[in-house]
Amino acid sequence: MKKVILFLCIALLIAGNAVAQEAAPAMFAVYEDHVNPAMNGNFRDALKKLKAACEQNKIDVRWTTVAYDDNSYTHLAPIKSFADMDKNAFAPLEAKMGKEAFASMWADLDKCIVSRDSRVVVRMDNLSYLTPPAGENYRDIFFWSVTPGKEAEAEPAIMEYKKLNESRKTENGFITYKVVFGGDNMYAFVFWGKNLVDRATKGQKAGELLGEEGSKHWSKTLSITKTRYTKRGWVETDLSYAPPAAVASK
Repeated sequence: MKKVILFLCIALLIAGNAVAQEAAPAMFAVYEDHVNPAMNGNFRDALKKLKAACEQNKIDVRWTTVAYDDNSYTHLAPIKSFADMDKNAFAPLEAKMGKEAFASMWADLDKCIVSRDSRVVVRMDNLSYLTPPAGENYRDIFFWSVTPGKEAEAEPAIMEYKKLNESRKTENGFITYKVVFGGDNMYAFVFWGKNLVDRATKGQKAGELLGEEGSKHWSKTLSITKTRYTKRGWVETDLSYAPPAAVASK
């Protein structure tokens, strides 16, 4: 039980001293919960209770939750360094709730989860293009790993793709993340839209604008690709949490 609580504490962590007015941190702890489909409603309710407990007790933690269409949930928590991974940012919540109530809340989450994955990622602003407008919470996330020995070619290829989109002024925005712990030479590209149709429309228009150069770039990218896959989901604002500015600025 203690291991479960520790894992979940890390999973939804962590930005104890982050200032609300700062730009989003460049490094994130990313944890993915694979939820039993039959327990999906219970999981969401339990996560809402955690959020409510943090709000009520004014706990200085933060996370963003993305729900995928395969019944998994990813929680992104900003960190300043790997040292933050050793901290338990929920200790103040346990102290205010009491150990029994605190453990019961985590148990409600744990019983819904089949398995968990974890990684640490760095957001690469220099290899990103545009930012998600308010209200565009649909996400397509393209995971890409590089063939061993081809690592040096990866980021120049990403930069080339960014410049192609810039030169053609596409609406095909994306944010690039690099996995620095928990994945082999892997990158994640986050695309967005108002919904699935809007996202597909942006992608199709971008493909038309990029034309033959885009096709050539894709072929070049495949030549250094080890694995690739896409996950679809939504940013869940009702399951995500950030402390009020007054709390975060302490």
